[in-house]
Formats: sequence, structure tokens, C-alpha cells
Amino acid sequence: MLGAVGLVIGSAFAAALAFGATALIVPGTGTHNILPPNAVIGYKENAADRYINVSGQPCTSTDGCNLVGVDYPASFFPLAIIPGWCPGLKCDTWDKSVGTGVTNLGIALNTALGPDPSSTDPIIIFGYSQGGAVVSQEMYNIADEDKDRISVVTIGNINNPLGAWSRLSFLPHIPFLNISFGPQLPTDIGIKSTNYSFEYDPVGDAPQYWGNPLAVLNALVALEYVHGYYLDPTTNSPKDSLPYGYDDGTLATAIKDAPKREHGDATFVLIPQQGALPLYLPVLDIGKQLGISGLVKPLVALLNPVTKLLVNLGYDRITNPGIARTLSILPFNPLTFNPVDFSVKFVAAIAQGIQDAIAGGASLTPAKTPATTLAARSAAPQTVEPVETKKVTQVSLNSSTPGTDVPQASGEKGSTDLDADANAKAAAEKAAADAKAAAEKDAADKAAAEAKAAQEKADADAKAAAAKAAKEKAADEKAAADKLKAAKEAAEKEQDAAAKAAADKAKEAADNAKAAGAAGDSPTKVTGTDTGTTAAPAQDTGAGDTEKQAA
Repeated sequence: MLGAVGLVIGSAFAAALAFGATALIVPGTGTHNILPPNAVIGYKENAADRYINVSGQPCTSTDGCNLVGVDYPASFFPLAIIPGWCPGLKCDTWDKSVGTGVTNLGIALNTALGPDPSSTDPIIIFGYSQGGAVVSQEMYNIADEDKDRISVVTIGNINNPLGAWSRLSFLPHIPFLNISFGPQLPTDIGIKSTNYSFEYDPVGDAPQYWGNPLAVLNALVALEYVHGYYLDPTTNSPKDSLPYGYDDGTLATAIKDAPKREHGDATFVLIPQQGALPLYLPVLDIGKQLGISGLVKPLVALLNPVTKLLVNLGYDRITNPGIARTLSILPFNPLTFNPVDFSVKFVAAIAQGIQDAIAGGASLTPAKTPATTLAARSAAPQTVEPVETKKVTQVSLNSSTPGTDVPQASGEKGSTDLDADANAKAAAEKAAADAKAAAEKDAADKAAAEAKAAQEKADADAKAAAAKAAKEKAADEKAAADKLKAAKEAAEKEQDAAAKAAADKAKEAADNAKAAGAAGDSPTKVTGTDTGTTAAPAQDTGAGDTEKQAA
């Protein structure tokens, strides 16, 4: 440990003696050879050329900027399964490793600041992955009087507000593993920082909605296929390359074109994914190993656009990236989800996938920068347009007058061939962008037409159903009216018949009565035992006279 500290101090002291900017490079987990005599080649150089210089800081591997490695354990107990992270399970825990890194970085920074308080030579602190956690903690220790000279650049920083540790910051310290999930990168202490993350790298760009299984699975695969390749190739991994098929030229263009979102002192740059999603990279590798890429690539190209749309539901790209947010168990943000907009994009993604599959999966192979352009760039001064300003202060090792404003790469050309290559590349990119825009417009127009036709059909069906219902209702009403009329008529007929019958009966009774009256006016002949007729008048017998005489 003392030897490592001594190398840190010696290297930083030597850097401080040189004129110009100094970059203190804090490596990520698993990189244990950042210092001489066996220092990894390409690591510090790529950090300066790809990320520090384009952030607006005057530091490349060829302009005299002092690139100083900061050694520390860079280990993560007990993750021995990942090469270099904890060899033989004999390594420091996370907190112990980071703590040693903070101590060593503080020593290197004090040495780089030097004894002269009037010095204005810029100092850039660079951190990668776990090195980003080291830098984030050290930023809180920097004295106010030194902040004007210091700037910070991080890549894949686990303590980014959107990084893995910030998503898990609700958890307490875990004693057995000795892991603390903070503090996060400060954004309001007066130190400018530029923070790069490749899209879907879960260390620096972790999903927020962990209820989205596709987003979580895609992030886990990206840990293997994306996170460890920001600075490749190096002598530690000479056969590896940048993630997503980028090279130095296309990466510089992507960083230049990417949105720069600011919060306080911090700027956040998300380098877009291109080609196949991380989720499908193992599938493509298996297809290549089995010699069936011709079958696998069109299938992946078919699914890739729709899968990306579903994966993106697990991320919040609206809220400011400088504000830390813990994970959610929801599959997406219900407050920002627009089902109509999503449906249109889903149809467009299906159309795009079909086009890509028909093309044989060519969309999965990103374009490369022409070799002549790369050669010209490597020979020309590395001055790239910075994140926040159009000009940077160029400081050269051989210059005694720092502070000269120089134009950026947009005004510098290495040769006529470089111009031609750049123009051809720009034309190709414009043609590709126009073709993609046309395809997306056609898909959107088709989706809109289909939606309109579906709506018109639904309206027509609804109108027909309403007309049918009205017709059936009218028929039912007519049938009920006819039935009521028939019942009324039947009742009237019954009443007429009853009245007629009553009249007939009354007439019959009247006729019988009349006939009976006529019979009372004529004598009745008594026959037999009939006693119901009028008796014949009695004969005079003379008895009355006898009675009269006696009286």
C-alpha cells in the first residue's frame, strides 16, 4: 500500500512540474495496473481523447496534457465471478476500496495543485465506474479556493443521480458486504462536471421502473456487453472495442449530437444505443458461433424496434437527470404514459422491424468511420467541440502563453481527402436519416389511415345498429297497436252481440206478454181436469128468494 501511495505521489508530482493541464485518472473496478512500470496502455489516452477533451477541457493524449493514474484496490468483494473484480475472493469490500481511492485521489490532487496558489493550470479529475464513486466522494472534500481550477469528468458513474447506487439509495449500509449506496455525485458545490453514460448501461443509466421485466433484463445484459468497454481497446483487452459498434469517429459525432442536460454544476450526456439492443447481443453471438447469422439477424431486426419501445417504458427520460430517483416496482410511469401516442409508435415500430428484416438485418450493423478519416484524425490535433462552449483554452506543453482561444474541429481539416470523407459521410448520414424519416412518416400515415378507417367502420356499424334497433322498435310498437286494435274490435263485437241478444230477448218477452194479454179477452174451454181456466157462471137455484122471504 505504501508503495502504491508513493507511486501516486511521484507520478502526480512529476505531472505538476510540467506546464499545462493535468488529468487525474481514477480507473474502474478490475483495473489494477494504472501505474508504471506495467501501466495499461490506451486506458488514460482513450479517457482523454474520447471524453475529457470533448467535455471542453484542454486535454488530449497528444497535446502535452499530463495524464496521471490514481491507483487504489478497485475491487468488489465477493464478486469473484467477474474477472479482476475480486481475484480468489482475497480483495477489499466496496466501501474499503472506495475509501482507499478517496485517500489516494486526495494526495494526488494536493500534489497537482502544488505550492503556488496563483497557478491557473487546469486540473481535470476523471472517474470510471467505481472510480466515479471515488471522484464523487472526493468532490465534497475540495476546498472552495481550489474549485475554479478543477473540473470533473465521469463515465459510467455508479453514483450518478440515475446510476445503480442512486436507484438503491433507500437501502441502508449493508454490514456484511460493507456497501454504502452514496453519496451521489454533487451538482451544487461549485465544481463543473460532465458525466457520460452509454444508454442502458445499468451502472450509470439504470432503469427506474423495475416492474418492467424487459428493461431489467436488457440492463443486466448491458452490464456484460456495455459497461466494461468505454475505454477499449487497451493492452488489457486489445481485441475488445467500444459498445454498440462505435469507433472513435462515430463516438465523437454521437457525443456532439447528443442532448446535454444540465442540473446545477453538472452536465449529463447520454450516448445513444445503436444497432441491436443489449438484450439481443447474446442471441447474435450464438448465431454467429453456430453459423446461422443469416437466419438470426433478420429475426432480431424484426423484433428490435418493438422491443426497444417496450424497454424504454422502464426509463424516465423526461425528469431532469440531475435529480436522483429511487427505483419503482411499477412497469412504467402511469402519469406520463400516453396510450394513443404509444399505439402510433408501436405500429411504426412494427413497420420498421419488417423493413429491417427484409433488408436482412443490416440495421444491426452500425456504420464505421472511414479508415482515411480515422488516420487523419489521429494525425491532426485533437480539438473537438466541447459540451458547453464553442471555444476552449488550448494549453500546450511547449507554449509559454496559455489561454489562447482556438477554433474547434468544425473549422479544422486535415486534408482534401478528409473533407471528401466528411462530406460523403454527412451525405450518407443525411440520406439514411431521410430514409428513416420517410419510413416513419409512411408508417405513421398508414397507422393514421387504418385508425381512421376503423373509426369510420365503427361509426357506420353503430349507425346501422341504431337504425336496426329503431326499425325493430317501430315494428314492435305497430304490432302492439294492431293487437290493441284487434282486442278493442273484438270487445266491441262482443258488446254488440250481447246488446242484440238482450234486445232479442226483450222483444221475445214483449211478444209473449202481448200474446198472453190477447188470450185473456176470450172464454176458456174447460176440458178434463184443467183447473187453470175461468169457471162457467153458476146457475140460479131459487135459494136466494127463500132467504129473502124469511127475512
